[in-house]
Amino acid sequence: MADSAQHLLDGMRRELAPAAGDNTFVELVAAGRAPQDALRRYANEEHLIFTSDWGSYLSLAGRSTAPDTRQFFMGLAFGEAMGLAGLTTLSAALGVDEEDRRAHRPMPLCQAYPAYTAWLALNADPADVVAALLANFPAWSGYFGTLAGALRKHHGLDDAACAFLDGLSAPNAQLEEQGLGILDQRLSTGWVPDTARQYARFLRTYDLLFWNSLVDTNA
Repeated sequence: MADSAQHLLDGMRRELAPAAGDNTFVELVAAGRAPQDALRRYANEEHLIFTSDWGSYLSLAGRSTAPDTRQFFMGLAFGEAMGLAGLTTLSAALGVDEEDRRAHRPMPLCQAYPAYTAWLALNADPADVVAALLANFPAWSGYFGTLAGALRKHHGLDDAACAFLDGLSAPNAQLEEQGLGILDQRLSTGWVPDTARQYARFLRTYDLLFWNSLVDTNA
């Protein structure tokens, strides 16, 4: 049973592995061809997502009866809160300030991802959300790592500006270990991960909708 959660996640991650052409925005940034207005949209939309997800993870922590699951989501909420400070620095480097954020009109398709996360916070078994998030983390970390490198290379951003992206691109071994422990425990009591797989696919789909809408002016 000790390896069951790892086996489950390995399979889910293979199913969700990124493919060339999936993420238009990140690929444009990597090639040095992303419009400046798309970069500013990214900063504004990401700020809204982090603010929303912060509350969603706190809600999931509040709904979690198991202490280890509660701690998992509290850790994620703390990361969202800390990330907002780094995101402000990145935003400034991309030409976005507080006035720009207030004037920004949120893009509906970009905000489908945090809306779905909020739905999960209200309706989902927290263990299903743990699995769905862990399954997607490697792909998401890869996107942020690509952005950090490309913004340094093509836009001259320094380490301070890219610290937000660097933090998100680094694997979190402690969070992974916590999550695997949660899932192993649930598997030992008969938990079936079919719904978790569905949630993982939806998160993947809504995440790509966010990225690709940044370069779709009709979104």
